[in-house]
Formats: sequence, structure tokens, C-alpha cells
Amino acid sequence: MKKIYILLIMSAVLFSFYSCDTEEDLRDESVLDIDESLQNELDVWIYENLTKPYNVEVKYKWDDNEIPNSFHVTPPKIEKAKDFLEAYLNLWIKPYEEESIAGNNPDFMYKYMPKLLVLVGTPQYNADGSMTMGMAEGGRKVTIFNVDKFAEVAVYTWDTPEVIVNRKKDAMRTAFHTLHHEFAHIMHQTKFYADEFKEICKGDYTANWMDLYPQDANLKGFITPYSMLNEDEDFVEIVAGMLDRSKYSNEPHEFYVPLMDEQGEPTNEDGNVFMTEWESFLYGWCWKKEYDENWNSYWVRTPEAKKAYEKFTAKVNIVTAYYNEKWGIDLYNLQKRIDTAVSNLVIE
Repeated sequence: MKKIYILLIMSAVLFSFYSCDTEEDLRDESVLDIDESLQNELDVWIYENLTKPYNVEVKYKWDDNEIPNSFHVTPPKIEKAKDFLEAYLNLWIKPYEEESIAGNNPDFMYKYMPKLLVLVGTPQYNADGSMTMGMAEGGRKVTIFNVDKFAEVAVYTWDTPEVIVNRKKDAMRTAFHTLHHEFAHIMHQTKFYADEFKEICKGDYTANWMDLYPQDANLKGFITPYSMLNEDEDFVEIVAGMLDRSKYSNEPHEFYVPLMDEQGEPTNEDGNVFMTEWESFLYGWCWKKEYDENWNSYWVRTPEAKKAYEKFTAKVNIVTAYYNEKWGIDLYNLQKRIDTAVSNLVIE
């Protein structure tokens, strides 16, 4: 009986080959019917601007395979997805691409940028009370959460159009912190950074980073509380922090601040100093206001704060050298490119 069954199967297979062989008029066109009417305007834009030139797939519609069902999240609104993707192209892809070309690494973005971008409308709330704003998986996929709040700012009745635009620009810079962060993970997982980086704040990393304020992290030599989780998060948070503080990179802004002496310590004299946003962040690192016996205020940087500043700037030097040497990317030039791109892109 078994032999008969096998013979019947073989006969069916042979008949199918014969049928294919004797087909007289095979059609040139595909028999698959693709209904292009299902593609909306955003789908066409994604294909023309991201898929064709960069081989990037974007998923903004609901897909159970991309998001764990244990989290209560929703897909983004189409108009917010479009806003984000236009900024993604102009504020993220193109500045990196331009800088990598200038650094004689023209294939950098096409080769290393994530090929799957998943957009989620809401944040992912975790059991420990934290929110996940982005995830990178295996260098291929990046998920961005909270897209529905992209570049969303408070608007007051007395605000001028210029003020609103400037707020949106600031919000766009901040929104791309997550993408810079996740892309930096892909970079250091592809080419390792110097072990020296891991030694600078060794012993200060903690799983309890959520219990700390930004000032607490700064006093330990970290840019954010989250950067205290481990060495890798420390590294990528510095990259993201540099790139989302790109404001005034092309034209330094005038800040009225306490002036410093030759040793880099604040004096009692105030004055105007022209700086970029990143330079301003470093300039005021861990200053503390104190008072003399007559209750006159003055600024100081304590010995603890000075040590923290030295630790942090040492890490910044390693990060910038890594990007220059391993990838041909100058992070300070990239700041300028991002600043230009933000100035040119306005979300109405």
C-alpha cells in the first residue's frame, strides 16, 4: 500500500512537470495582482524618498510582529508620521550622509543605517515606571515611540509665529535624541570604542539611575541619569547629547554669564560670551550658587564638580576621536549640518 501511495505522488509530480512543459503561451506579465490603489500618499512618499535611495522600509501601520503584545501602544496618526519622516530624512539621514561623504566614507549611511524603521504613536510604558522612547535591534531595526507628540509645543495666544517656529525647531532637535542614541549603539556594536572610556567612571554605573536627578548625574561625570546605567549607554548618550544640542553651531549665540579665570573657574564678574548650545552646556557644568557674609551671591565649581567636569570632557574627547578615526565623521561638523537642516525645515 505504501509503494502504491508513493507511486501516485510521483505520477502527480511528473504530470505537473509535463503540464508546465507543454504550456504554449506563457504570459510575460506577473500573475500577482498588486492593488496599487491601496497605497496612500505617504506610502508613495516613503518609497520615493526612503526605500528607493536608501533601501529603508518604514512601518507605521499596525503590525503585531513588530511590537510585543504585552505593551499597550497605538500606531501613529498619518499626518504625524509624515511630519516625523520628513524630519527623519532632512535632519537625520542627510546631515550624516553629507558629513560621511566629506569624511571620505560615502557609503556610510547606505551600509549602516537601519533598514527597518518602525513608528509607534505612543510611548512604551515599562513595569519599572520608565518609558521607552526608542529601541535598536541587531543593527537592522529601529523602533521610535511617541511619534504623535513629535515637535509638539505649547502655543500661547500672545506668541508670534516666529516664537512658535523656534519652539518647534527646539522640539525637533530634542525629538531626534532617541534616533541619535540608537544609531550610536549600532556604531559601537560594529566597531568597538577604546577600553579607556570604560575606566573613567568605573564604579559609578548603577541600575538605580531613575532615582537620580540630572544634577546628580553631572556631579559624577555623566550627561544624563540614564547614561549611568552602563558604559554603552554612557557612550551613546554623549553622542545623542552633542547632536541634539546643535543650536547656534553655525552662528554662536551671545550668553550673559559669569566670566571665568585662566584656570576655568567662575569669577564674580559677569559678561557676554559667544557660544554654541553645546559649549554653553559645558561652560556651566555643575556651577553652584553660594553667598558671602553679606548675602551677595557668587558662582563656584566645587572640587567634586571640577573632577566630574574633567571626567566628562575626557569621555567626550574619546567619543569624538572614535567617530573621526573609525567612521570619518566629525561630530562638531555634524552639529553644524544638523543646525543648518533644522533652520531650513519648518513644520507648520
